[in-house]
Amino acid sequence: MAKTDTKTRILDTAERLFAQKGFDAVSLRNIIASAKVNLAAVHYHFGSKQALVHSVIARRLRPINGERLTNLAEARAKSGRRPLKLERVLDCLFRPLFRVQADPKAGPTFARLVGRVMGERNEGLHKFMMGELAEVIIQFGAAFEAALPGLTKEEADWRSHFMAGAMAHTLCNADLLVRFTGTDADASDYESTVRRLIDFTAAGFRAKVSPPTRPRKKK
Repeated sequence: MAKTDTKTRILDTAERLFAQKGFDAVSLRNIIASAKVNLAAVHYHFGSKQALVHSVIARRLRPINGERLTNLAEARAKSGRRPLKLERVLDCLFRPLFRVQADPKAGPTFARLVGRVMGERNEGLHKFMMGELAEVIIQFGAAFEAALPGLTKEEADWRSHFMAGAMAHTLCNADLLVRFTGTDADASDYESTVRRLIDFTAAGFRAKVSPPTRPRKKK
């Protein structure tokens, strides 16, 4: 079997197991047994379990982030000197992610994998993720600032934090919508999901800023 085929088999197997059980719960022994390869093959292609984890995530995330940045750059070029509308910026951020989720082959595993990344308290993994997202954060942060000139940085940071939570929850927990409300959340209809998430998030970004709460005086 060609080396590239072996590498892909290891990546596919590791992705499936990590998504099912979590990064810490899966050992290299589990991966090589399921992939039917030897430990030397894993070390040859990846060097370590940590490097394998990073490769599994990067394989899915880098194309998404590349598409996000390309879409944003094209939208800026079309807009000229005018700042992009907030909804257009959000569309560039959300659409590539939910298009992958809608893929019947890769989507379900990818969504679970993202849930593991978000939920596990792994300092090394979070540091790696920040590196992968660095350019996205810079470029989209500037686009949000231009689209919302009246919003302070502190308030924009909070609202971006809420946006990330809504995005991750929608991606990873679509089944909860059906289970608790009966409303269909068909992942293949990602256009509707993106539209609703844009409407919700844009309203949150534009919400009136409440005055700071003053601490109550002690009696």
